[in-house]
Amino acid sequence: MKVYIGRSKVGGRLRAPRSKSYAIRLIFSSLLSPVEIEDLSYSEDVIASIRAVEALGVRVSGARFEAREGPKIVGERIYIGGSATTLRILIPIITVIGGKIYIDGDYTLRRRPLDAIVEAIRDRGVNISSPRLPLIVEGKLDDSWIRIRGSESSQYISGYMIAFCLKGYGDIYIDPPIVSKSYIYLTRDILRDFGCYSTININKISVEMVEKPNLVRKKVEGDYALSSFYVASALVTGGSIEIYDLPQPRDYFGDHSIIEIYRSMGAYSKYVDGSWYAEAGDKYNAVNVDIDDAPDLGPSITPIAAIANGITRITGVERLRIKESDRIETIINTLKSFGVRASYKEGFLEIEGKRDIDLKEAVIDCGGDHRIAMMASVLALKTGGVIENAQCVNKSNPNFWNDLKTIGGAIRIEN
Repeated sequence: MKVYIGRSKVGGRLRAPRSKSYAIRLIFSSLLSPVEIEDLSYSEDVIASIRAVEALGVRVSGARFEAREGPKIVGERIYIGGSATTLRILIPIITVIGGKIYIDGDYTLRRRPLDAIVEAIRDRGVNISSPRLPLIVEGKLDDSWIRIRGSESSQYISGYMIAFCLKGYGDIYIDPPIVSKSYIYLTRDILRDFGCYSTININKISVEMVEKPNLVRKKVEGDYALSSFYVASALVTGGSIEIYDLPQPRDYFGDHSIIEIYRSMGAYSKYVDGSWYAEAGDKYNAVNVDIDDAPDLGPSITPIAAIANGITRITGVERLRIKESDRIETIINTLKSFGVRASYKEGFLEIEGKRDIDLKEAVIDCGGDHRIAMMASVLALKTGGVIENAQCVNKSNPNFWNDLKTIGGAIRIEN
C-alpha cells in the first residue's frame, strides 16, 4: 500500500485515537474479572492481545471479556503478529499460571530481544527455549516473587503485576535503571479498578488482590502519542487543531507530556476539559528533552525539531533501537530524506533544524514501523511525498490516513 501526500494546511477538530496500551492492559485484566470494554479500536496489536487471552481461556462476546473457568492455557500455539506489549505481558502471566505454549510473531517482533525475562526465570521452574521468537514457554514459577532487569522493557513488569494479581499477591524486584516508568503507573491505575492494589517503591513493586469485582466496565482512553501526529501536522503546516476525548494529563512524565514539549518549542499547546488545543507558532525553538520514561514521544518530537531554530537533543533514546525498527536509525534516515541533518551521539539523538522552505519532497518506506510512517507523513504534508508500505499504521491506528484526510490532508491511497 502506498500513500501519496500533497502539500496541505491541516486543521480542524478530531476525536483522539484510542490507546492500544490502555486497551491491551484492560484485555489482559479480563483474566482477573469479567470486563466490558467500550470504545475498543481493533488495531493489529489489540487483535493480537485478544488472541493471547483467548489462548488463556478468556471468552470474548462483543465488548465482554470473561475467563469463566479461571485462566489456563487452552491452546498449544499462538501467533501475536508484531505486538511486543502483548508478548512481554503474556510471558510473565504464563510463567505464573503454569503450562506449555509455543509463541511466534512477525519479522519485526522476531528481532526484539527477550533476554531480561529469560534471565529472570532461569532456575525458577520455568524454561523459555530462546531469547528470540519463535519460542516455547514451559513450567511454572516456583514462588510469588521475581527479580528482573528494568532496562529492557517495563512491559515485563506490567505482566508480572497482572500475573501476581491472579495469584493473589507477589513482589517484583527491579534491577535499575527502569525505563518507560509511565506504563508501570498506567498498569497500576488500571489494576486498581479490578481490585488489585500496587505499592511502588524505588526498585520494588508489591501487588495484592484486595477485592475481586463481579464485573468491570471501562472505556478505552484516548492516546496522546498517536494524537500528537495530527497536532504536529497542524503545527508544521500553519494550522490549528482540537483533539477531543483525551484523559486528564497525569502527574508524572508520560505521553501526555507532549503537550508541554510542543509549548516549549513555540506552539500554542494546551489541555482544557478533555481537549488538546494547538496552533502553529511563528517559529519553533530547539529543545533538550529526556524521553526515557515515554520513548514513543521520539517520533512525535522529531517533525517539529526538523523545522526548529537550533539543534534539538533527545536523550533517553536507547530503547528506540529495539522498537518495530531500529528507530534511531530510521528517524535519522527519514529526516535525511527530507533534507534534515540528524545524528546519534553519545547517548542522544541530535536534530539540526532548518527552514521549512528548505525541506525537500521524499519517498519513505516505513520499514514496518507505524510511528515512522506517521512521523514522515507530518513532514510530507509540508513538502509532498510518498509513504510506502503505509499499511504499517494498522498496528496502532487503522484510521490514521482517513483521519488525516478529515483534517485537510491531501491524501491518496493506492492499494
